[in-house]
Amino acid sequence: MEVLMETLKTGTSAEKAIALEKFNQTYDNYNVDNISTPVIESCLDLIFDNIDDVSLQSELLLFCKTIVKVKRVAACMTPQLFVRMLELGQLTNIHEETEFSVISLQARRAVFNTTYHNSLCQAACYEAQADLNLFDELQTYHLSQDIERRLISCKMAFLFTAVSESMRNRVIEHDAMSILHNVVCQTIYGDELQPHSAKISCGKKRSVKPNSITLSDDDLVVCADVFMAVFNITLHWDKNATSLDCTDNVERFIHQIKCIYEGLNFSEKNEKYQIMITKFLPIMINVSAQFPELFLPAVDESFKGTQFMGRDMSMPKGLLKQLEVEGGRKSGNKMIMMSILAVLNRLSCVRSCRKYLRKEILPPLGKVTKRPEEETHLIKSKVVKLMTHIDNSISVLTSELLFNLCKHNVNRMIKYTGYGNSAGLFNRHGLLGMGGGGRRTEEDMSPDEDSDTEEYRTSVNDVDLVTAGPARENTALKNMTEAEKEVEANKLINLIDDMHRKGVIKPGSVGEDGRVKEMDIAEQIARVQIPEERGSSAEEEEEEDLKLDTNHFFPRKKPT
Repeated sequence: MEVLMETLKTGTSAEKAIALEKFNQTYDNYNVDNISTPVIESCLDLIFDNIDDVSLQSELLLFCKTIVKVKRVAACMTPQLFVRMLELGQLTNIHEETEFSVISLQARRAVFNTTYHNSLCQAACYEAQADLNLFDELQTYHLSQDIERRLISCKMAFLFTAVSESMRNRVIEHDAMSILHNVVCQTIYGDELQPHSAKISCGKKRSVKPNSITLSDDDLVVCADVFMAVFNITLHWDKNATSLDCTDNVERFIHQIKCIYEGLNFSEKNEKYQIMITKFLPIMINVSAQFPELFLPAVDESFKGTQFMGRDMSMPKGLLKQLEVEGGRKSGNKMIMMSILAVLNRLSCVRSCRKYLRKEILPPLGKVTKRPEEETHLIKSKVVKLMTHIDNSISVLTSELLFNLCKHNVNRMIKYTGYGNSAGLFNRHGLLGMGGGGRRTEEDMSPDEDSDTEEYRTSVNDVDLVTAGPARENTALKNMTEAEKEVEANKLINLIDDMHRKGVIKPGSVGEDGRVKEMDIAEQIARVQIPEERGSSAEEEEEEDLKLDTNHFFPRKKPT
């Protein structure tokens, strides 16, 4: 670094160019973190002093872009140098009217890295109206054939809507949603196809088939960045304050996402599939929070797709299909599953969608021959398995979805999933130990005929409500004597007591609020009423001892 700085001070243009090129090629061998702040500031001053040398601009901007990846270096950026980089990147109103070149590209990359780390540079972007200039440029996105320019422009659209609330609000007023929607349409469909008539898949080249388009790797990255910008815009939405035009643009975006969704092959697990899904699912979460009806447009009888109660159910159907595929994999993508479950939870607030999802996931029960997790031919099997997923967020979202489909009816939830799978959910809602309809009134609930069949009602006594599977006789205790059963019970008690003393488990009880609370053993023992001393036979004393033991959470150990 010292050699480079000395060359930038005293060397000729040719020597400076050689030194910069060598540093950029071997940057990985340097540790910028160890360089002192005064040296970094001096280095940035030297960059500014040489930035107008056309022969050095490309290498200087590449050098600057590389070193400002380090947050401490970006924090030292001088306002003069940053504004000059904005001008070279053609992001200000006073930039030189020149063709977009490698220098402009490198300048934007340097601006991107610096703005990400430096709040003062974010303010400089706002003052220079870099955000508005960028979105004005995106309006002519289809005229640019330079894919590198497209990529960096969409990345900067994501950045400007992420780092600054002021810029985000300003571009929203600047019709950003409409501009971004056009960028996606032009990227996916070009000039040949209309959005409503095309199917999309992921591949290396564009397809020439009349009703399908294959996205290139670069197109996927562009769409991903645009979707992330839309996510930022819709993140803090206020339904009452959102303009009608903005809502219309979001509705067009949702239609666009549905078209892409229908074209994806969920059975293929590849990077392109993962990229596309993980970028637009967060948008669906934001929008479904306040506008769930946008995913379920009204349709008439002539509609050829999946419909239910006069609504288009293609989106819930696609989400269920994807959830089934991801849930069936040994290592399904957790982020995708969480996003799908979050969207389905919000869509289930719409009556027609809730009934559709219940029909697909929780159809009326027949004769119970297996536990719900074992009915592998049904999607219910994969969904119920997710209730005990190792990731707590997935298990919580799954339980909440099924509880919504059961309309918060405790008995119905137990009937479909079993008390064992639902205990955590009931604890969170304060419903442990409650029967009947939970928090719902009988008038608010659907009749049991919606969840039962005559076959189920005739065999209901043979169902184990803990597992929601067939009841099984406990053969282990069948041939044991009472003395042997007592020995086994004491062994179990001793094991539980040992785990409690070692801190492996904590005793608990159901409180008045319907939730599990930790039990104070000393307090419980203190509440035990010891019988008064009186004359009694040995048999009566033994009987009293047994009664006293049953009031303890951990009874006294029997002598061996």
